[in-house]
Amino acid sequence: MRRRARLAPIALALLTGAATSGAAVPAADAPSAPPASLAAPAARPSSALAENDLDRLLAKLDAEEKALRAELDSIGPALELTRRRMVARGRAYYRHVRAGFLPVGGGFDALVDHAARVERTRLALERDLAREAELTRRSAELADRLTHLGAERAPLEVHREAMNRARVALAQEEERRAAFARAFETSVRPDYLAIYGADTGPAELDRRAGFRSLLGRLPFPIAGRAEVRKVSRRGAGGPGVELTALSGAPVRSVAAGRVAFADTYADYGLTVIVDHGERHYSVYANLGAADVRAGDQVAGGARVGTVGSGPDGAKLYFELRRGAEVIDPGPWFGM
Repeated sequence: MRRRARLAPIALALLTGAATSGAAVPAADAPSAPPASLAAPAARPSSALAENDLDRLLAKLDAEEKALRAELDSIGPALELTRRRMVARGRAYYRHVRAGFLPVGGGFDALVDHAARVERTRLALERDLAREAELTRRSAELADRLTHLGAERAPLEVHREAMNRARVALAQEEERRAAFARAFETSVRPDYLAIYGADTGPAELDRRAGFRSLLGRLPFPIAGRAEVRKVSRRGAGGPGVELTALSGAPVRSVAAGRVAFADTYADYGLTVIVDHGERHYSVYANLGAADVRAGDQVAGGARVGTVGSGPDGAKLYFELRRGAEVIDPGPWFGM
């Protein structure tokens, strides 16, 4: 009886403390919270950043973003579970507190057990509150880091896109150079000669002599009056002629042949090369438009494009070549 009398004040103190204690935020007992540390922001690239370095940097950002999104996706279910547990424990705690001294009727031992249950419920509820606060804080932290990652990625993506465009442009330019060079490597006799009365008045080819039979009577590639002067185009290594005409005027093939090249090329601009057989070629450069494609068969006097315009006005640049060697077109035109 004396021992039970000494324990009575302790039981009353536990009940009173359980009924009056607030919801503090102690350490959580649920699974350990995700680490709070975040990766440091990646350094931004300089204008001279190597492509491999850029790819590695973007891959690192991709990996970090993937990990952050996976963690963020896992927080939602964990937060929902914690909140449901909080509701259940809160209701249990309320019922225990409302019971008050009712267990006294069951004796002192029942009262002590009741006080212990109230305290355990209160501590568990406080741990749930702390867990909810930690998950909410981490969720906001992850969302903020993902926003910063997007800001870091944007200039890198622009830089990589610019590098890709430059690489494609370089490859296309190399392809044009190779195609331009190949155009003078192979020459075949035309399968047929389809010469008709064009504006330029094409001369009849001697089938036995081929293109060489037009020496001294080669028609001009532009119909009507044109101012002609001999010029040398950079990189050509030989003379050509420049014909001044109206912008958009038709440009005609000087003889029948096969189109070996039709594309933009370096200093020549939009260019068409016609293979006349036996390694003779005519080159039409500075075009405003090309009306043929590589591989097309064209007749003498057939339209291959139009005269283009530039800072010095509308002019057509014309060359003759034997193989890759530029030959003087003056004697061919009878100049």
